[in-house]
Amino acid sequence: MGNSEPKRELSVRQNMLWNMAGSVTNLACQYLITVLVVRLTSELDSAGLYSLAMSVFGIFSPVAGYGLYSYQATDVREENTLGEYLTLTCGTSLVSILCIALYALFTCRANAWAIVIFFGVYRLVMIVFDSLHAYDQMRHRMDIIGVSLALRGIVSLVVFAAAFSLTNDLLVTFALMTVAILAVSFLYDLPATLRLTEIRLGISRGKAVHLLKGCLPIVISQVAYGAVPSIPRQFLSMVCGDATLGIYASVAAPVAIIQTGATYIYNPLISYFAECFVKCDRGGFVRLLKKTVLGILGIGCVSLVGIFVLAHPVLLLLYGDTVASYSHLMYPLVISSLLLGTQGLFNNLLVAMRAPSLMLISSLASLAAALVLCVPLVTAFTMNGVTYALALSCGTGLLFSGWCIRRRLISHQGAA
Repeated sequence: MGNSEPKRELSVRQNMLWNMAGSVTNLACQYLITVLVVRLTSELDSAGLYSLAMSVFGIFSPVAGYGLYSYQATDVREENTLGEYLTLTCGTSLVSILCIALYALFTCRANAWAIVIFFGVYRLVMIVFDSLHAYDQMRHRMDIIGVSLALRGIVSLVVFAAAFSLTNDLLVTFALMTVAILAVSFLYDLPATLRLTEIRLGISRGKAVHLLKGCLPIVISQVAYGAVPSIPRQFLSMVCGDATLGIYASVAAPVAIIQTGATYIYNPLISYFAECFVKCDRGGFVRLLKKTVLGILGIGCVSLVGIFVLAHPVLLLLYGDTVASYSHLMYPLVISSLLLGTQGLFNNLLVAMRAPSLMLISSLASLAAALVLCVPLVTAFTMNGVTYALALSCGTGLLFSGWCIRRRLISHQGAA
């Protein structure tokens, strides 16, 4: 039960700024963790294991989220309660960790299995409490989300630095990070959202089945989307070893800001895209889309300039000579990150337009391209081959989804 406070919504600008502030802080802290995992050990194996854990989690995290965040954030009619979304997310998260465990058992080396599991639990705790964030976003209160993301990042960084430096054990470190995130969730997220609405856990079988069926194309699509960057990396690890993957992941980490930056731009706007579509405001939808894509491209241009000027000295400072000698890998990574971020935008637009089946086809096309291209490209170009496979795979999906969005807008306008 919560004491709902009077309805107070932030402006679009305020929501974007709060979301960006919290997300940037969280991203910076997560990136510093990837730096520490290299700096706090004399070997690169820990960096490779950390990257492997993230890659495996990336494949199955959509099973936990089940597309419910986007669906809930655009549920302007409030067809389902926050408690129902939260309950269902707990169930899908349990299924997700079981999938991660089985996948890691058959695809990862023995020393990596438990590490992958514990990292998955750490991240799944955040996904469960993201149900609160989705409600906050629907109520246009992304200030709560911004503070939460910042706290998550800072607490994770502090606990990782302390635990890993003392134990040099990723397993123990991830367990302590999980406890820390639970503390943030219960001490901040839950009380802040309870001031907006009450939470009653539980969901009827009929509603659960309805939501699971409706979001199934979304979750399959997100699994495929998450696998596109993960599969080439795993193949690189199999062919060249964990140390090579560790180098590639260390170089790629700064460039990930492009994809993450894209989500900062479009995520707060998804509900506005949905409103334009429902109102048959094709002009407003297109104008908002153009501004969003230009914003993503702007991040890419700034990143290219930054890489040209700072790539080698920054990598040298953070990682040392070995990793800094691979700074040239960052240029094609900018292109692949731009394409991956834009595909994430287009996928969310198809959800907002209630066309999940088209989103599914687009993501499956990207996945098929990744499976076909990763072997020859990684074999021929090693680390750059991972980037080339990702760029071409995302390009394949974007061509299809872009065409679908255009056709969907035309047909919906005509039906109005």
